[in-house]
Amino acid sequence: MEKAMRSVECKTVKSGKLTARLGKAALGALLLVGVSGTALAQNMVVRSTGPSASSYPAGKKLPANAKLTLKNLDMVTVLSKSGTRVFKGPGTYSLNSTASKQTSSTTRLASFISNRGSSRARTGAVRSAGVGVSDAEPQNPNLWFLDVTKGGKFCVADANALVLWRPDYTGSATASVVEPVNGTVTEIAWRKGNPLKSWPLDSAPLKDGAKYQLIGSNVDKSVEVNFVMLDEAPQNLDDAAAALIANGCQSQLDLLVETLQDGSTDGQG
Repeated sequence: MEKAMRSVECKTVKSGKLTARLGKAALGALLLVGVSGTALAQNMVVRSTGPSASSYPAGKKLPANAKLTLKNLDMVTVLSKSGTRVFKGPGTYSLNSTASKQTSSTTRLASFISNRGSSRARTGAVRSAGVGVSDAEPQNPNLWFLDVTKGGKFCVADANALVLWRPDYTGSATASVVEPVNGTVTEIAWRKGNPLKSWPLDSAPLKDGAKYQLIGSNVDKSVEVNFVMLDEAPQNLDDAAAALIANGCQSQLDLLVETLQDGSTDGQG
């Protein structure tokens, strides 16, 4: 692809410098939930599909003793201080039920944030339908890192500390950041083993509603990202989830849910 107007190469970000640049706003955006471990004041619906989706829309908050009455084909994912739970209909389910084993969101959230500024993403494992576990693609280690393979709306907690993350860091790679209006192209390069790069603010300024096309050398197709600039970084898990839902930042919401998901399901499979 020919470069338009100008092209600059960004230097690899060292983990120490990157951590410093992220600043308190980005690093504390989700908040390490405190010694009490209370991340949410109440339950929040983060996903909902099926006939009852209108009764349980994403963002809806529910008291601790609420009951869900679901129909066939309904599936509702609820985020709480104990993590996420998936309810499938038909049936009526109590949110304060302890029937399902839950994993503390405090531990998961702390692990989620502890990888911030890391020079290497960690390869995780997923539950397998068979015996044991299978290797999975690396998971984005931070809610505010922009996955270069994901398009759509992306919420930015700190415009001065946006980081690009690539899931495949086994070799070196490049990517082009294209401004769709005037065609300006900014090229960035990752060294082998490094998944992180700072967003090129000088050549690709960020503002609310800004759109950029990302074209990576090691991805199947280009994606377009529409940035949503948050007025301030969310101060707890509840606010973070609500902000992502309100602004339509679906890929980040999916990442948040997947990070806290313990794999348990209430109701019929």
